[in-house]
Parts: sequence; structure tokens; C-alpha cells
Amino acid sequence: MRNSRNGILSPSGSEQTTAAFYLVFQLMALSALLTWLNGRLSNPLSQAELNFTYYLINFLAVVLIFHDFLRRCLRQVWQHPAYFCQAVILGLAAYYACSRCVNWIVGLLVPGFSNYNDQSIAAMSRGSYFLMAVGTVILVPPAEECMYRGLIFRGLYSKSPWAAYLVSMLVFAAIHILGYVGRYSPLELVMAVLQYLPAGLCLAWTYTKSGTIFAPILVHGLINLSAIGGLR
Repeated sequence: MRNSRNGILSPSGSEQTTAAFYLVFQLMALSALLTWLNGRLSNPLSQAELNFTYYLINFLAVVLIFHDFLRRCLRQVWQHPAYFCQAVILGLAAYYACSRCVNWIVGLLVPGFSNYNDQSIAAMSRGSYFLMAVGTVILVPPAEECMYRGLIFRGLYSKSPWAAYLVSMLVFAAIHILGYVGRYSPLELVMAVLQYLPAGLCLAWTYTKSGTIFAPILVHGLINLSAIGGLR
């Protein structure tokens, strides 16, 4: 399905419906279910291995649900490679510029602020660097982009671009901080949300600029590659 007005490829209606049900399951039950099953193993997985399993399940689910959408998006990349590369470069540059500004503001308001999600990934990487690298660079970007840009952002964009940006940015921030809410003070919680807004904004813009979900997938993967590479 391609919108003639803005040229952004979108999932079909059946893909959107299936993805919405899976997203609810993912957010409300998948992590708890995996933790429960892991606790009953005679030799439980490490936290890094459990996280990798979570990433892999989401990746496979997204490929299964969005296979037609991904095929159409990939075809558009081959048809317009220069335009695709332009969107990726501009999106990546915009992310680093926005992120630098946001981190400067966060540093002024809360000196020494620490992002618990980043700390958690760094801790798991020390024991299982390869698994975390594969998970965050290869498995996570397609899963999150199809859900948060392909499903949520694109689903709202035709009705209200402003709402699409706002909702998808806030949801994207929320999924990265909800597990740490009790550890943040109210001001730190706001700072944590603020740190994820540049990614949510620039990834959505890259999607609209290129018209294909593979542009934000690539940008997301490169951002995560830079982050995980810095942990070596």
C-alpha cells in the first residue's frame, strides 16, 4: 500500500491488525513469560542470553508479520538507491546533531545523569559482547522500526503528521525506560525520556524522507553499532 500524497510505503491492513495484537503481547507478556520459563530451566540463561532470546523472537515475529511490507520496501530501495542513501545520511546527521544538543541540556539540568538502560546494556555486553552486538545492531532495528515507525507512526501519519511524530516518539521513549521507572527521580525520568526523543524524531523523519522502512532500520542499526562499538 502506497499513499499517493506522501509516497510513504505502509503495511497492509491485515499486517497492521496482526502487528497491533503482537505489540500488546510483546509489551505486556513476552518478557514476563520468558523470565518465568527461564526460571524453570535446570541451567537458566544469563541475562544477556535472555535478552538475546527476546530480541530474536521479536525479530522473527516482525519478519513473519510484515514480510510483504518489507518486500515492497526493499524493492523501493533498489529502485531509488540514491534517494535512499540521501535519507540515511541526513537522518543520521540530524540524529547526532539533535542528540548532542539534548545531552548538553540534560548535563546542565542533571549533572552526572546516568541512563539505566545504557548501563544495563553495557553490563550485559561485558559478559556477552557478541550476543549483545548481534541483538542490538541486527535484530532490534527491524523489530522496533516496523512496530514504532511502520505501525504506530505510519498508522497515524495520514490522519495527523504531528500526532504521528508525537505519539511514536513518546512510545519509543517509553519502551526504553519503563523497566527503570522506580529507579529514576521524577526529574531524571523526564531527562531519560528526553534522551530518546532525538532518535524517535529523526528515525520517523528518515522514514518519511525515503518512503521505505529500510532507511530508519539502517540508521537505527548504525546508531546502535556506534553505541555498542564504544563499549569495547
